[in-house]
Amino acid sequence: MKNKSVQIVEMLFENPLEILEFGKPQSHANMTVIPIIYKGKTLEFISVKEAEELGLISINETDTVSQLEVINNSDKQVLIPFGVTVHGGKQDRTIWEPILLAAGGKQSISGTNKGAMEQKYTIPAKCVEQSRWNYRKGKGFKSSSTRLHPNVAYEAISSAGQSSVWNEIQAYRTEMNYSNKIAPTQSYLEMTENIDEETEKIVNSFKNSENQCGIATFINGEFIGIEFYANPHVWAAMSKDILKAFAIESLRFKDKPVKENSDLSDIQLIKAFQSLKLNFTTRKGIGLGDVVEFESKDKKWRGNTLVHEDSLVQFYIVSKRGGSTQQNQREQIFQTNVSQRYI
Repeated sequence: MKNKSVQIVEMLFENPLEILEFGKPQSHANMTVIPIIYKGKTLEFISVKEAEELGLISINETDTVSQLEVINNSDKQVLIPFGVTVHGGKQDRTIWEPILLAAGGKQSISGTNKGAMEQKYTIPAKCVEQSRWNYRKGKGFKSSSTRLHPNVAYEAISSAGQSSVWNEIQAYRTEMNYSNKIAPTQSYLEMTENIDEETEKIVNSFKNSENQCGIATFINGEFIGIEFYANPHVWAAMSKDILKAFAIESLRFKDKPVKENSDLSDIQLIKAFQSLKLNFTTRKGIGLGDVVEFESKDKKWRGNTLVHEDSLVQFYIVSKRGGSTQQNQREQIFQTNVSQRYI
């Protein structure tokens, strides 16, 4: 019998309108977004950014590059979304699967008042800063306002592929013509700081609508990806960071031709969803719920979602356009063919 979490995700692709409602498109330059309202069950959780601001969560270095330690002292469930980047420790990292931490801190144990309960987790991470392995400000990390843009996120979703993430970051450096003086440790976060003024202008041109939980994004007239949450409050807290990630992608293609006669509407979006031929895998999440990963059979689309209590806590899917390509099985070279387009 097929896993129930996979069935829920398959239903979204087969009939998006059962779960999603789409708002009026908004555009700026070569980027268009369609607001998303989630019609499924709303879950009560807060974002890692809000938990940090309240001093209720800590993220710390471990002895392993691919793992971080997280302590949740909040009396609420805390979501660490896929694609969040954290700055600090010995190297900047990204969290490559969505993680919903169970309530800790002020929570009672077994219905009694035995004091605070500390929830500690070991979570998977990938490096987004290749040339540093030393502390700058101690073992702690803080989440940054920079999410992975689609091409890097595409590579990060896989359970393998640290080298692919590095290659995609280097390809991005070359695409954007960043000098060697920018981000000498190959820090993705420092590279993107170079275009903060441009991305901020793009982000500020979009406005959230009532009960909005996410966006579908088109760049140069082509569908790029979707991200949404099962909680409008969390979307509001994360929306600028998410828009910034897609804004980075829009700047990669700002000088490329716009697809003519594009119908940037929910109808095109639904057709695009229903046309995808996907393979699904699932596993138990680090915290609550099941992680469902999916990849198109033509290898052009990847995504993941966290399913908890039959609700899509975070949903993410993007396509890869240009960037790095593997020439052979022994090495990957850095390609910058941003004209390579996938429909």
